[in-house]
Amino acid sequence: MTISQAAIIGRSHRLMQQNCHDFAITGTPRPGAAFGLILDGCGSKYQKSPSHNEVGAKLLGQFAANYLHRQLAVTNGNEVELLDGLFAACVSFLGGVVSMIPFEDKAGRERFVATHWLATLVGFVVLPETAVFFWQGDGYLCLNGDVTTLDSGNRPDYLAYRVLTGEENGRFQTQPIPNRGDITWLAVASDGWRPDLLAELVEPRSNLTLQRWLNIQAKKPGNFDDDGAVAVWWEND
Repeated sequence: MTISQAAIIGRSHRLMQQNCHDFAITGTPRPGAAFGLILDGCGSKYQKSPSHNEVGAKLLGQFAANYLHRQLAVTNGNEVELLDGLFAACVSFLGGVVSMIPFEDKAGRERFVATHWLATLVGFVVLPETAVFFWQGDGYLCLNGDVTTLDSGNRPDYLAYRVLTGEENGRFQTQPIPNRGDITWLAVASDGWRPDLLAELVEPRSNLTLQRWLNIQAKKPGNFDDDGAVAVWWEND
């Protein structure tokens, strides 16, 4: 089993001197169990305030990864319960951080959430016998080279919206894979990728090798005008 992740800043973000808004993280809490997450911070502007949603992408990604690592380290669990627990924990985390900041008014609170915490989350969990994709927002799923596009019409239902509405209930969208034996490799990626590039990830790569390959692809015309992040799991080396 090999699992790797990589991220690249997009050409448009370099020209605008913005940070990379994408983040990727993976983990193998114990033999037979693994996860991969990619997060994409919203790069649009809120009124006259610039976006810093890479903050939310990285912090939410780290929180989600730590949650999955802790849960998967002790038990396979039930996929539905695991992901429902992750959803609720992520919303609670976002709300908890925002609640500790003494905003001057409601508008300031809303502006902070809109410019720091809006991030999509797309991931996979691999268990000894099964696997599952899950997501909240746009991106790509890739199973044995077959790519599924997640497109919300540029209006993702960000987890952080629940901090503004007070709605705590909800769950990730999911695509179960009932038999792990059917999987050769799988990946999740942000919407800065293209399906044809994802299909080139069929061969196992270490983190360093994957990042070097991604750096080369980003130099080619037409690739990665937007940021790109990917997490990949291969069954065999």
